[in-house]
Amino acid sequence: MYSDDWLKLGFQHGERIKVSTMVDYVIWTDSKDCVVGVTIHFEEADDYHYDLPIEEWMKFITKVLKNSNVEKTPNLFKDFLYENKGMFAFEDVLDTYQIKYDKIAFLDLNYFD
Repeated sequence: MYSDDWLKLGFQHGERIKVSTMVDYVIWTDSKDCVVGVTIHFEEADDYHYDLPIEEWMKFITKVLKNSNVEKTPNLFKDFLYENKGMFAFEDVLDTYQIKYDKIAFLDLNYFD
């Protein structure tokens, strides 16, 4: 995961930015406070986390959300999720626009009991 590498490099992330009841993201910065990437958390029964380098995140907010004003991103992202309800709609759009990401899933093993 990109975030594992960012941690090894001493990078830090800010507070979680809430998008919806189940989705939020954090912004990663380096030692000079330059943004290096974003981690998006989908907190459901099975958790999915996506890491995007900043160049790829900017592709998402400009090509998909159609706005580069990062202050509007949480609301635009919320609208995107409302309009695209599929469990993997976010991942599908990343693939469609050839936006690079790393993904990790934490499965609820109690589901299989």
